[in-house]
Amino acid sequence: RYGAAALCVLGAVYFLLPLSIGVLHIGMLYPAAGLLLAAVWLVFPGLFRRLPRWLRRTVCVVLVAVLLALGTILTLMGIRAAHHPDGTQPVIVLGCQVRSDGTPSRMLQDRIQAAYDYLSVHEEAVCVASGGQNNQEPTTEARCIRDTLVSMGIAPGRIYLEDASISTEENLAFSAEVIRREGLPTEVAIASDNFHQLRAGVWAEKDGLTPYSLGCASIWMLGPGYWAREAAALLYMGATGAL
Repeated sequence: RYGAAALCVLGAVYFLLPLSIGVLHIGMLYPAAGLLLAAVWLVFPGLFRRLPRWLRRTVCVVLVAVLLALGTILTLMGIRAAHHPDGTQPVIVLGCQVRSDGTPSRMLQDRIQAAYDYLSVHEEAVCVASGGQNNQEPTTEARCIRDTLVSMGIAPGRIYLEDASISTEENLAFSAEVIRREGLPTEVAIASDNFHQLRAGVWAEKDGLTPYSLGCASIWMLGPGYWAREAAALLYMGATGAL
């Protein structure tokens, strides 16, 4: 059991590694906390047995239910991420943070790269660059996406701008308006992180689109936390009826 406890501690440390680059969010904290509690239980099992029986049973039932729900959501996220387009769909590039110098952040650059790889192979496909501007960005995310794609060799005429959205929900809703206005196919490829594809797909379907995944992998250090955060967000949204 000590070996298993050591693995739990190492897992918790891995989830907390992004702290070294100034990143902190709930997707890092709750898995790390759960793994550390598991390590304590493995090393000191008597502590758990001191609790009242009803409390132990309640905790076990709640933990099993949460783990099953999260496992189901993570499976659905993986299935959606693997649902790739066949090459005829327009691409919606979901916006992400733009750096203060006007260049895309690492996450946005990965989404742009995924779109470029698709557009450069499927020359008949077009693109909707989606994303507004917050008070820390020097330009809209849509314009940053468009300018970067053009600098990589994609013709400006293949790129439509949607530069008013400030959330994933609005990204898809406003992009759907552009697609209908321009008479584009409603089957779309969504360029975003793999962990983001399920939630993006749900919003796309609500807006009358048929989504496919043009996903990109996250940085190794950040990926597990982002997947955990997204799973928790989807669980919360499902429980509250927000989806």
